[in-house]
Amino acid sequence: MSLKNAIELEVETVHACVKVDDTVPGIEEGLNAGMWTVAVAVSGNEVGLSLADWDALRPPNSSSAVRSLCRLRPAARIYVIDSITDLLPYIEVIERRLARGE
Repeated sequence: MSLKNAIELEVETVHACVKVDDTVPGIEEGLNAGMWTVAVAVSGNEVGLSLADWDALRPPNSSSAVRSLCRLRPAARIYVIDSITDLLPYIEVIERRLARGE
């Protein structure tokens, strides 16, 4: 789907695209398409909690979030963020890395 979207948008530099997703298959899709990938761990589908429920957890009780992060990190290989609100600094990092030729 990521490549299909890039083709339909007439993107010429797929390696400069960023795929953001909250599932392991979605992250793998971005990697397979040759895109930068960012996994959304805490606020994503893998944890399955509302923000209020997440905020109510104490660290010892947040094992589902820890398992989510462990599942997503190997798939992402690039970046793992807690929520989409954390994305912009990583876009800036990716832009700097692209400017360096990475």
